[in-house]
Amino acid sequence: MTKSDGRTVLNDTVLDASAGTLTRNGGLVPLRPKSFALLKLLVAHAGQVMTKEELLDAVWPNVTVTEDSLTQAIRDVRTAIGDSSAVLIRSIRGRGYLMDLPLEETRSRKDPPSVLPRILVLPFATRPHVEDMALRMEALTEDVAAGLTRYRTLRVVSTASARQVLREGQDAISVGRLLRADYLIEGTAFLQDDKVTLRLSLTEAASQEQVWRETLDCTGDAVLSAWNTILARVIGHVVNGIEVEGPRHGHSGLTDSISAYDHRARGLALWMSDDPDTARRCLEHFRAAVEADPGFALAWTHMAWADLSLHEVALAPPEVLARTLEYSRRAVDLAPFDGRTHSGLGYNQAVCGDFATAEANVRFGLQLNPSSVDCLFDLAVVVMVRGRPVEAIRVLDQAADLCPLRIGYDAQIRGAALFMIGRYSEAADTFIRLPILSNRRRLYRAAALAKAGREDEAIAAVEAVMSENPDLDAITLMRRGYNYEHVSDKTHLLEAVDLALTLWNDKRGKRAKG
Repeated sequence: MTKSDGRTVLNDTVLDASAGTLTRNGGLVPLRPKSFALLKLLVAHAGQVMTKEELLDAVWPNVTVTEDSLTQAIRDVRTAIGDSSAVLIRSIRGRGYLMDLPLEETRSRKDPPSVLPRILVLPFATRPHVEDMALRMEALTEDVAAGLTRYRTLRVVSTASARQVLREGQDAISVGRLLRADYLIEGTAFLQDDKVTLRLSLTEAASQEQVWRETLDCTGDAVLSAWNTILARVIGHVVNGIEVEGPRHGHSGLTDSISAYDHRARGLALWMSDDPDTARRCLEHFRAAVEADPGFALAWTHMAWADLSLHEVALAPPEVLARTLEYSRRAVDLAPFDGRTHSGLGYNQAVCGDFATAEANVRFGLQLNPSSVDCLFDLAVVVMVRGRPVEAIRVLDQAADLCPLRIGYDAQIRGAALFMIGRYSEAADTFIRLPILSNRRRLYRAAALAKAGREDEAIAAVEAVMSENPDLDAITLMRRGYNYEHVSDKTHLLEAVDLALTLWNDKRGKRAKG
């Protein structure tokens, strides 16, 4: 594990890159200069697949050597660090090598340990059920949960997982037990004579004891301030002696306009789909929210996401990339203390190819909202396109801890990360979990199937795309559709797509002759 002083522990050895030493129990471990240079390079790019060409060029610059020299150096390094089973230095078939090190947690060293209380905000119900009010309460649920993610003294379980389990008829305590929540927040909005009252409770899951109960007026605009009251009550009861951190966080990113709030609620209710029609409807709602309240920061963030999604993200033309960046920057200006605005800007910057700035912004967003699943997903995307798929998978696992049953974003990011490290069959099976697959995601899955040796499935996957789109230039689509920092990662994908297309064309040729 890499330490702050620049040393790296590798089994029972310690690499000190600045001192130029590899030691075991204080004694020097002999290693030839080229092998030592190779070890330093792999550690510096831990979690990233390094191609054989990249390693040869870096370690043997301006010298013509064969791959045998690299193979021997890898063997020397594994022997020196006690990695005979190739656990730390993994061979990635057909590509190169990957140094698989435990990574530091993405949170600050000053953060509390992971034994922090886990809190789950269950979807607020409405009685009687009225569609507009139900959407408003769904948005309020998400805003309360998002507000709680700012507190380093809590871990917040995503409401998306709870929503899935509740559809199956589970009661609140069972849902809490399944999602390992220590505390549950429940709420029911009652509508009577144009008045809305929200009855809330905070329950300790283990004892099933109600810690707090309160009724809030949520009629009209009153709902817009309810989330802040709820946060104050919950924090005050869950963590003894803690003060509400509102002043430290400043503007929340929310709105004083009930019309803007409702439009955002409708947009969020439609979210998480590759379907262009759905993205268009989301965009219309988020745009209406911004028109109703130009100061509504999160509506600007969501509008950027929806606009990118409508144009298939990396396939978006330059004018779309430019305006979505402007939307994201506006959101940060309006709510500089809401981590989701910084994270959204970082995601946007990664799509535009500004990778280092993107990662800095997403990590800052996660510092502000340590339990935000949205920020974690954005971080997973950014580190993956920067060539660190192992780290991306670990970040996804952190998100899964807070959102165990949410698969939409996880599947598309995890599938790509698994592909990058050569776990092709797993990648293909992960992609299929997505409810709707765009052409580029279907071709990505076909590429994974081809590399996994599942040729019949790869051919069928390509056939499904090409029969619907006979004039499609698949290679151009994939070249434009995925933006990676390192050329080798894009080359890896394009070669796999070409393999799937070759299998399909060969099958067509045999069919024509037959």
